[in-house]
Amino acid sequence: MQKLNRGFLIPAIVLVVSVILGQVAALLISPGAYQTYLGRIPAILSMVAFWAPIMALIAGFFIWAILRLMGFTSVEQLRQESVEQNNPVPAIIFAGALIASILLLAIVIRP
Repeated sequence: MQKLNRGFLIPAIVLVVSVILGQVAALLISPGAYQTYLGRIPAILSMVAFWAPIMALIAGFFIWAILRLMGFTSVEQLRQESVEQNNPVPAIIFAGALIASILLLAIVIRP
């Protein structure tokens, strides 16, 4: 159990430190642009709050349709096909649909 926690703790610390260093670097390189961006954060958060549920519904429909087109009725069947029968193609298509929906969200939300 202790090893499991440490396995997540070190990458989490690295990610937090890298985000902090990136923010400090951005502030030092261009303080004016950084302040402008900070002023835009409420608008960006409101766009995320508005579009995220809509995009979640669209992504859910994409995933449902792809599962049905591939002949699966649940994610558990997809897991069995990918893991137990050693066929990664359905999982790759599933992950591609998720990535496509995230990219669509990234296109819709403009800062």
